[in-house]
Amino acid sequence: MTNIHPALLPLFGGQGFYGGRVHQAVFEAGMKVSGATVHLVDEAYDRGPILAQEAVAIADCATPEAIAARVLEVEHRLYPATLGRLAEGRFEIEGRRVLEG
Repeated sequence: MTNIHPALLPLFGGQGFYGGRVHQAVFEAGMKVSGATVHLVDEAYDRGPILAQEAVAIADCATPEAIAARVLEVEHRLYPATLGRLAEGRFEIEGRRVLEG
């Protein structure tokens, strides 16, 4: 099972970090970069092996909602591309590390 998370894990992940809460926390922390992470699901919230990440500049975002909109664009591109590579068998998982061949 896979999941997409609207931040660069392991930052701003775990129990309680979902949806607008993630972007609010990123905004309050004064981050200059956020992004999206596609990962495998395991027994812990947002801790499964990371398949892909993409960063996005957010320094000019004036609200958490602006961050959310910018990250959503990345999510819409990153998730299907990563699932395609997963379906093609292009990932090799060694513990928590994921190698792409």
